Amino acid sequence: MKRSLKFMLLVTVLLTGTMTGLAASYDSDSASIRDLRWRGNTIRVAISSSMSDQSPSIKRGSDVAQAVERSLQRWAEAAGFRLQIFYTPLQNVSPSGPRGDGISLITIAPTAENTLVFSKNGNSLPAATRVFFDRNGNITEADIVLNASHQFSTDGTFGTYDLETVLMHEAGHLLGLDHSPTVGSLMWPQIGRNGLFSVSSFFRRELLDADLAAVREMYGVFADEEKCCGTLEVKLPSKAGDSLSGVWVEDAVSGKLVAASAFAANEKAARISSLRAGSYNVFVSEGGDGIRSGSILGTVEVSKGSTAVLKADTDLAASGASFQFGLNGEAALMSLPVNPGKTFTASLVLQENAGDRQVLYSSSKFISIDDGSIQLTVDPFGRFVAVFDVTISEDASPGAYSLCLLDQNGQENCFPGVFTVSAHQNPWYKRDFSKY
Repeated sequence: MKRSLKFMLLVTVLLTGTMTGLAASYDSDSASIRDLRWRGNTIRVAISSSMSDQSPSIKRGSDVAQAVERSLQRWAEAAGFRLQIFYTPLQNVSPSGPRGDGISLITIAPTAENTLVFSKNGNSLPAATRVFFDRNGNITEADIVLNASHQFSTDGTFGTYDLETVLMHEAGHLLGLDHSPTVGSLMWPQIGRNGLFSVSSFFRRELLDADLAAVREMYGVFADEEKCCGTLEVKLPSKAGDSLSGVWVEDAVSGKLVAASAFAANEKAARISSLRAGSYNVFVSEGGDGIRSGSILGTVEVSKGSTAVLKADTDLAASGASFQFGLNGEAALMSLPVNPGKTFTASLVLQENAGDRQVLYSSSKFISIDDGSIQLTVDPFGRFVAVFDVTISEDASPGAYSLCLLDQNGQENCFPGVFTVSAHQNPWYKRDFSKY
């Protein structure tokens, strides 16, 4: 029998009885446990017979087998694992406890056992993953359950969850990854249904640089990769707040988000050891729910086999409420899907009226904000919203890029990974907007 760990909310507290002796399990929506990983180089995953387009929760005609295989295989290649996939009549995930049944199962069966997984946080989550591990932090089993009360598809049907995207996120948890502190990552704790921003969520099927860095941080990098890898250590001032803080790293040349990490509570240092040799801009933000802004700490040079240290000599700016971003009149705590060579009309929901003139720009040379297009308006909820045109360069490579805002005091606030440049086409861009 099986259950699982969930993904849509934010990483919160550590469950009791984790690393203190006996083996244990944890659910991803309710626990954050570091340094759990599989040992060896082979992972066996069982696919329940419930995972077919005959399920009332999966649209008929969906390519379920390929969605499952691709979602697992992308992570396996990134982590250097060999997958063994087999099929089983098993329906239920293992109950939470000291040990499971040893079978890592993917299921969507609407059984009482599986439904119980979603009882704690309501029924809003589309999926969950439960990880079992021993006293040494070795993962022994990881079960993924899809919430049968939601609808899934593989063709972008409006209002459904993209099956492959959901499975890719959960497969990250299966490997032991926590949620990412930056929105420009597949492991960001939220995912939208097809139709958010009037597009399909296919663009979330991709492992971006921050995802690759996270899994290689956990399992090691490939020795034959040229220029890989060096380490960055970020140290906060002793008087920095005790709340969770995030650090993210952007390539200094392209401005692309390449890695991100979160400080554990009360920690004053973080290390990222999966960076290629090169120059990087480093940002830090206070922790909290949703998309938080951060400020640049500095630029560092990372060399293969060495550690670059960056010390913050000032306190972090106080963290405000979570920001939202939008396209096509919709705002959400999500990255915005954009394409190279196109101009989009985007929006930023502000926390207060910052005056008639907003200063918006990107830290990337490939993302251009039209200063003359920026307008301040009020949405139906009474919130102040900055609406602006953003142009993506023809030669912008796939990945996540940031947006920055100068407040009334001249303080720079940058939002990591707000724009996701993808090959999956977003038809709602500015120059063709009149057609729709």
